[in-house]
Amino acid sequence: MYIYEIVIRYNSNWGAVGYGCFLLLLGIIVCFVAQLHRYRKASFFQCLACIMLFIYAWTVLESTVFTRSPQANPQYELRIFWSWKVIFRYHVWKLLKENILNCLLLMPCGCLLPIAMGKKIVWKRGLMIGVIFSMIIELLQLITCRGLFEFDDIIHNGIGCMMGAVLGSWCWL
Repeated sequence: MYIYEIVIRYNSNWGAVGYGCFLLLLGIIVCFVAQLHRYRKASFFQCLACIMLFIYAWTVLESTVFTRSPQANPQYELRIFWSWKVIFRYHVWKLLKENILNCLLLMPCGCLLPIAMGKKIVWKRGLMIGVIFSMIIELLQLITCRGLFEFDDIIHNGIGCMMGAVLGSWCWL
């Protein structure tokens, strides 16, 4: 029940535009992967993983950027590992929880990458993909004034995607 309350409280309704964009992009991706499968360029499971990756990425973007209320000014923290300094110096355990959750945020994305690509993903590539996706999230938060831009989130999300890619490569391939 606690997770449900968090989702309802912090993620407002997408609205008609949100649903329309989602369905339009989903339709384009489904048509694209169907063509790949039709011409034997990708297996069924690769196509399914690509669709799941899109749905997960959209959900992450919706919850971290698009459904948040805009603030008056952009907020940012440009010091690297500032959250860890606060955790160790002042024992703010809530930040430790946020850091762990940021690592877990892109782990499913990393787990799906080896399946979607049909090959093992080395840790460097998993880290790079996670950092790029997280940078997109953080820049959108900064530009739209819908969250705190921080390098720590980029690092934590990248590490989570890397762990997921390594785990996915090890388990499924």
